[in-house]
Amino acid sequence: MDTVYKPILEDLGGTQIESQSTWSLPQTLTGLAVVLSVYLTLVLKILPDYMKNRAPYKLNKILSIYNAFQVAYSTYLVFIYTRYMLRHGVITTRCPTGQDLQGVISEILPYFVAKHLDFLDTIFFVLRKKDNQISFLHLYHHTAMASWTWLHYFYHPTDHFVVVGLLNSFVHVLMYAYYGISSMGPEYAKYVWWKKHLTKVQLIQFILVVSDLHYQQKLTPCKIPTFFHYFCMFSIGSFFFLFLNFYFRSYRTRRSKKELEVKGKETLNLECSVKAR
Repeated sequence: MDTVYKPILEDLGGTQIESQSTWSLPQTLTGLAVVLSVYLTLVLKILPDYMKNRAPYKLNKILSIYNAFQVAYSTYLVFIYTRYMLRHGVITTRCPTGQDLQGVISEILPYFVAKHLDFLDTIFFVLRKKDNQISFLHLYHHTAMASWTWLHYFYHPTDHFVVVGLLNSFVHVLMYAYYGISSMGPEYAKYVWWKKHLTKVQLIQFILVVSDLHYQQKLTPCKIPTFFHYFCMFSIGSFFFLFLNFYFRSYRTRRSKKELEVKGKETLNLECSVKAR
């Protein structure tokens, strides 16, 4: 890939200020396409073919280390974005340039890395033959978030998404804590009774993120490109409806089945009681 950078010029009240050298949009999309192609080919073709005639790997020790690392790393991200938000507000109305913007980019990098580490989730699912976990929602979520961070880090670095990084990282602390406890064995199941509430937290996260993105773009003097803004809004909006559908399918359906089973048992008991008389 051609790594020659192109300067971003921010239009601030008619004044053009060179903010930071970044990749052009074609360069960014090319790099992103390579990464996503490798990821999808690996988890949908290469690894499934490799595992076809093999027993699933347990990976218990690796998963324990991985989940613990993800909890710690996500906690670190919560810390740095909380610190930034306390310094500059929930809606940032500053326009960092030069060394100031370089400092912003250095804090984007850990989140960029995190969205690529998340690809390991899918790889572990394939190696453990947890094919039911590799859903459209799972793949779409990972590819969309990676796309977002590529545009954010390489094409248009900005402090526009501090709240997004904070909320998403907080949810990941909870999510990987749940994965970590679950991987310890069935005897620890009683400690993850809050599983269905995790999906509720994710749904609330999406509502807060959409609200923040709307007002951030509306109030900042340094707006991000329109296509980038609407890509982010569409991604979060689609996540909300997909996760909402997952919630109803996973929990409402199960509850309905249990209610039917209880009613069936009650009816059977009543019939047995009548026959006994």
